[in-house]
Amino acid sequence: MKIENFIAKLQDLLEFDTVLTANTVFQKVDEWDSLSAMVLMGFVNDEFNVKLTPGHLEKLTTILSLISEIGRDKFDD
Repeated sequence: MKIENFIAKLQDLLEFDTVLTANTVFQKVDEWDSLSAMVLMGFVNDEFNVKLTPGHLEKLTTILSLISEIGRDKFDD
Protein backbone atom coordinates (compact mmCIF):
# COMPACT_ATOMS: atom_id res chain seq x y z
CA MET A 1 0.00 0.00 0.00
CA LYS A 2 1.27 3.46 -0.80
CA ILE A 3 1.59 5.87 2.11
CA GLU A 4 -0.78 8.31 0.39
CA ASN A 5 -3.43 5.59 0.11
CA PHE A 6 -2.93 4.64 3.76
CA ILE A 7 -3.48 8.25 4.83
CA ALA A 8 -6.55 8.54 2.60
CA LYS A 9 -8.00 5.34 4.11
CA LEU A 10 -7.35 6.69 7.61
CA GLN A 11 -9.08 9.94 6.65
CA ASP A 12 -12.17 8.07 5.45
CA LEU A 13 -12.22 5.59 8.29
CA LEU A 14 -11.78 8.11 11.10
CA GLU A 15 -14.12 10.66 9.48
CA PHE A 16 -12.05 13.61 10.71
CA ASP A 17 -12.80 17.11 9.44
CA THR A 18 -9.08 17.81 9.86
CA VAL A 19 -7.12 16.89 6.74
CA LEU A 20 -4.53 14.26 7.62
CA THR A 21 -0.94 14.41 6.41
CA ALA A 22 2.12 12.32 7.20
CA ASN A 23 3.06 14.88 9.85
CA THR A 24 -0.34 15.10 11.53
CA VAL A 25 -0.06 14.66 15.30
CA PHE A 26 -2.95 12.45 16.41
CA GLN A 27 -3.36 14.05 19.83
CA LYS A 28 -3.68 17.52 18.29
CA VAL A 29 -6.63 16.57 16.07
CA ASP A 30 -9.81 17.90 17.70
CA GLU A 31 -11.77 14.78 16.77
CA TRP A 32 -9.19 12.35 18.24
CA ASP A 33 -10.65 10.30 21.10
CA SER A 34 -10.64 6.77 22.49
CA LEU A 35 -13.06 5.56 19.82
CA SER A 36 -10.71 6.86 17.12
CA ALA A 37 -7.87 4.98 18.78
CA MET A 38 -9.87 1.74 18.79
CA VAL A 39 -10.82 2.17 15.12
CA LEU A 40 -7.19 2.86 14.24
CA MET A 41 -5.96 -0.23 16.12
CA GLY A 42 -8.55 -2.41 14.34
CA PHE A 43 -7.67 -1.00 10.93
CA VAL A 44 -3.94 -1.59 11.42
CA ASN A 45 -4.60 -5.13 12.64
CA ASP A 46 -6.90 -5.92 9.69
CA GLU A 47 -4.73 -4.34 6.99
CA PHE A 48 -1.23 -5.22 8.23
CA ASN A 49 -1.71 -7.95 10.84
CA VAL A 50 0.02 -5.69 13.38
CA LYS A 51 -1.49 -5.49 16.84
CA LEU A 52 -1.22 -2.07 18.42
CA THR A 53 -2.05 -1.44 22.05
CA PRO A 54 -3.12 1.77 23.75
CA GLY A 55 0.47 1.91 25.03
CA HIS A 56 1.76 1.95 21.47
CA LEU A 57 -0.58 4.80 20.57
CA GLU A 58 0.57 6.88 23.54
CA LYS A 59 4.13 6.72 22.20
CA LEU A 60 3.17 7.49 18.60
CA THR A 61 2.96 11.12 17.63
CA THR A 62 2.52 11.41 13.88
CA ILE A 63 1.19 9.26 11.09
CA LEU A 64 4.82 8.75 10.04
CA SER A 65 5.60 7.30 13.46
CA LEU A 66 2.60 5.00 13.04
CA ILE A 67 3.98 3.87 9.69
CA SER A 68 7.34 3.16 11.32
CA GLU A 69 5.60 1.12 14.02
CA ILE A 70 3.71 -0.90 11.40
CA GLY A 71 6.94 -1.35 9.40
CA ARG A 72 8.07 0.71 6.43
CA ASP A 73 8.60 -2.52 4.49
CA LYS A 74 4.82 -2.95 4.34
CA PHE A 75 4.45 0.24 2.31
CA ASP A 76 5.26 0.93 -1.33
CA ASP A 77 7.38 3.93 -2.17
